[in-house]
Amino acid sequence: MKRIAIIGGGFSGLSAACYLAKDGYDVTVYEKNSTLGGRARVIERGGFTFDMGPTFYWMPDIFEKFFADFGKSASDYYRLIRLNPGYEIYFGEQDSVKISSKLEEIYAVFEQIEPGSSIYLKKYLKRAEFNYRVAIDKVMERPGKSPLELIMPETIMSVSQFITSISASVRANIKSEKLRQVLEFPVLFLGAKPSRTPLFYCFMNYADMVLGTWHIEGGMFKLVQAMESIAKRYGAKFITD
Repeated sequence: MKRIAIIGGGFSGLSAACYLAKDGYDVTVYEKNSTLGGRARVIERGGFTFDMGPTFYWMPDIFEKFFADFGKSASDYYRLIRLNPGYEIYFGEQDSVKISSKLEEIYAVFEQIEPGSSIYLKKYLKRAEFNYRVAIDKVMERPGKSPLELIMPETIMSVSQFITSISASVRANIKSEKLRQVLEFPVLFLGAKPSRTPLFYCFMNYADMVLGTWHIEGGMFKLVQAMESIAKRYGAKFITD
């Protein structure tokens, strides 16, 4: 049996361990910290448990697909709560915008701040939904060995979105600086500036406003424990510290 060592017990390492162990490999995960989870580890102080890193649970369908690959569902391991509002963006003291879990309420907030802006938002989110389905159903499963993997009928149809930035589109259609920042905010999770992120990645806004912001009852570490449980079920070993 081929032996595989995985360095790091964050989400990527845990996911790799699950799939490789399921495929029959002898897998060992080495983690420098005393607990698994990487950025999603926890600390306990005075009877309270604190998430050290991520608190947003976006794109729940991706997690469901992961668990389904092992004959499981997220609900087998934890309870999800959809937050309303999903989050609140502060621009200063007593100055904020709440992002509701209901689309109609989001449209109403846009209209209140800038009349007519919801018309653009509806078109923007329709494009974002199409891009999300292309990204999740067709692009994400590819191995990422060549840019040529991105060439397919759906992306060719959207080629203009790869030469226009999110900022360029949003700022050409929205006058309110607050609303501009609301729409530009989600792509920060990709690790890039909205001004340098192709418009195709507006699918992050679909994940945000349509799929919603969720919370794992008990904290994000429940997801770490779930993935660890699956990996161990197939024989993976974990060495911490």
